[in-house]
Amino acid sequence: MSETPPDQLTYAQAVEELNGIIGELDEGLVDVDALTVRFQRAIDIMEDLDGRIRRARAKVDELAPRLDAISRAAADSTPTAAPPRPASADGPSPTFDYGDEPF
Repeated sequence: MSETPPDQLTYAQAVEELNGIIGELDEGLVDVDALTVRFQRAIDIMEDLDGRIRRARAKVDELAPRLDAISRAAADSTPTAAPPRPASADGPSPTFDYGDEPF
């Protein structure tokens, strides 16, 4: 069992440890004397991971309007393509050579 506080583990390390504890509990591999300690560790890790997810979601919600504003500004400043020019009466029309292929 890791003695590292959950908030000092990486997200991946915390998930890996939590999965290990859950596996031990599911398979009955935890000694009865250590059961409450392992169960408490699992709860501590879960609470920390939940807090990380909540903070990440809040940060994304905070940043999303900025991304939307940047996207709108970029769309507003992108020049639109000019419409095709009609064939002029004074100049030749474009011609295309398709060879002998039937259409």
